[in-house]
Order: sequence, then C-alpha cells, then structure tokens
Amino acid sequence: MLNINYIAETFFNCCNIPIKTISKDYKEIDKYGYNDYMDNLYPKDKMKNFIEMKIDNNKDIHTLSIENDIHYIIKDACNIFFILGPISTNFDNKQICYKPFTCFKYIEYVLCKIIENNLVYDINTGSYNIYVRKAIYYIHKYYNEDISIDDLCENLNINKSYFCNLFKKSTNQTFSNFLNQFRVEKSKKLLADPSLSLLDVALEVGFTNQNYYTIVFKKMTNQTPSMYRKELISIKS
Repeated sequence: MLNINYIAETFFNCCNIPIKTISKDYKEIDKYGYNDYMDNLYPKDKMKNFIEMKIDNNKDIHTLSIENDIHYIIKDACNIFFILGPISTNFDNKQICYKPFTCFKYIEYVLCKIIENNLVYDINTGSYNIYVRKAIYYIHKYYNEDISIDDLCENLNINKSYFCNLFKKSTNQTFSNFLNQFRVEKSKKLLADPSLSLLDVALEVGFTNQNYYTIVFKKMTNQTPSMYRKELISIKS
C-alpha cells in the first residue's frame, strides 16, 4: 500500500532531515541523509523498547529523546515505522540537523501529508485521482459503519467496475482489502483495552461478526486478535 522508498526520499528532499524506515520486526528497510556518525549514534535497542511501550497508545506518532538535545520522531504507518532524525535542538551541534521544538509539529505534518498523498498517487498518470481520494476519505470517516461499494460508487457517480480497477491501480489493493486493513489497524488500539470483548472490538471498527473479524485479522497479521492482545498484555507487564 505504501511506496516506502518514495515517501522517505521525498521527505528527505523536502526537509533535509535524516530518515530511516524499519519494518514491524525492526529490520531496516531504507535510509536517507545518514552518515557513519549517525549510524553509530542511532539507538537501536532503545528505539525498539520505546516503540514496544508505545504500540498500544492511541497516538501513532511519538518523539524519543536520547540526550538533552538529540531527538527522533517516530511515525507508525501500516506497520512500517518512519524514524525522523537524529534532530538536534542545540544550534551549536554542527554534526546533526538542527531544528527547534517549535518545528516538530510541522515536520510531522509534512511526513503525514507525503504518506497520505502516496496512498492516492497514480504512477501511470502522474496525478492524484479525485475518486480514489474521496473513497479513502470516506473509509477514514465511516470505517466503523456498514460500507457498501455499490452505495459508494453511486454517491461518486462512477461505474463500479471502473472504480474498482482505478482504486487497485492507485493503491495496489482492492477496495475491500484496503478497508479491512484499515479496520484491523484501528482494532489493534482497541485490543489494548481488556474491558472490551473481541466482539465489542469487531463491531466497533465495522466488522459485522467476530468470526469474520478473526479471519481477516489473522490473514493480515499472521495471528489472531486474542494472540495479539496477549502480546500487548505481556509487553505492558
């Protein structure tokens, strides 16, 4: 769903801030703007522990400070972590990119916009398709409701077959798979709440029954919701 290298390279070209991408099992995928000094400085173990502690938080973006003036911004996007930094808040540190704290929210915003745009970018035409963009916006807003692709296409006034081909061409996923993946990602945060049953979680994110939710969850994560919840509890304890 995400063109990871494109996102990282575009962010670096826009902001000139080092960026590293790692998988959900903490393996490095790519990096831009790094040198030997930054590679040695990168807190691999601390980064892993930090992400594991924050994984059940409702936020998907965090700031990790490893020294008084050295920081990393971590963005969780579809089980890929974008690590921005090192960033120094000390102007006198000439070895690391300097940015004051007041810039951090704007740095985060730039990355999020690049990720968002990548979801609807059509490589073949070099433009953003309005129908795909509207469909993704609809998913983000109404994922916890009953979403019918027929009703959506009727609202968009677009042929269903054409829309399905267009959506897959732009996102590399079918509409149904995209919707299910979004719902699964949303459900992960709810699984951190032990007071919610699996049925409660399934219904909360738009699945009509627990069995189907479990099947989709396992297909996308290689583990059941119950297994995922147990891992969260073990991490917290």
